[in-house]
Amino acid sequence: MDRHVDGWALGRFDDGVEVFAGLIVGERVVRLEPDGPIKGEVTVRALLDDWSTVLPQLSELASSVAPGDGIPLSGLRVLVPVEPRQIFQAGANYRSHVAEIIVSGRAADDPRSDDELREAAKQMMDERARTGSPFIFSGLPAALCGPDDPVILPPESAQVDWEAELAVVVGQVARRVPRERAMEHVAGYTVCNDISARDLQFPAEHRPLGGDWLRAKNRPTFLPTGPFLVPAGQVGDHRDLEITFDLNGERMQRDVPRNMLFDLPTLIAEASAATTLYPGDLVLTGSPAGNGGHWKRWLQSGDVMETAIAGLGVQRNTCVREDA
Repeated sequence: MDRHVDGWALGRFDDGVEVFAGLIVGERVVRLEPDGPIKGEVTVRALLDDWSTVLPQLSELASSVAPGDGIPLSGLRVLVPVEPRQIFQAGANYRSHVAEIIVSGRAADDPRSDDELREAAKQMMDERARTGSPFIFSGLPAALCGPDDPVILPPESAQVDWEAELAVVVGQVARRVPRERAMEHVAGYTVCNDISARDLQFPAEHRPLGGDWLRAKNRPTFLPTGPFLVPAGQVGDHRDLEITFDLNGERMQRDVPRNMLFDLPTLIAEASAATTLYPGDLVLTGSPAGNGGHWKRWLQSGDVMETAIAGLGVQRNTCVREDA
């Protein structure tokens, strides 16, 4: 896939010999050598561990990159750009998605029209935003895969779904961070696709205990991430970044983070009130309407997913069926 970065970004790459951290400027990658921005081996996690010191150095390096410097991006395998210790995920956090869930989940004897259900959903969401709290669950780093890697569909699920999401990369330790200071802890952003096996998420035998998040959402390759870590200073207002998802070239999702039920500062504040966030951790912010349940369409072997966020890049993952 042809990629281009306006400004600069960070990533992890494989040149066929070794994996390395690199600075992307335009369509070139500058390998970050040992004892450069930090002492010893340079990894993206190590850079994030000292982000406030490293950031101006990386910015200065990016400004000095000349045409022809580095390696062509097209000749490298692009890997997951970060190696998080922890992953936090917001569920049902877009107004469009919540309304879609309520309309599609109507009871058989509910006489209300779709418009009446949407109005009821709006009132419910307004009240929840005033008095409630976000639903945040944890994911496993083992589910991560790169932005061009195949996504493996397990044989025991017939309803594998997609969720395009803006993901935040944490830039400093955060514990009980007030909402007003939450954005100080953001290093940058990346693109995620939260794959979910819906028919395994709420099995009848476990329903009284809640959803089965392990079997439904944390399988290998179920979290395509990347292509790059784009620093917050390169992004502008994250609330205006258009999120899209195309399946085999057909648009399924489109929205902007401004329409989240609970905004990014709230998500960071709530997550850090529950536990400690570390540099490199990911906070996924929820997915807009347009999932498989809405379209009555589930992922199949051979499907090509393109998950994109304006200014952050595009993923292109092909679905393959796992051998039973």
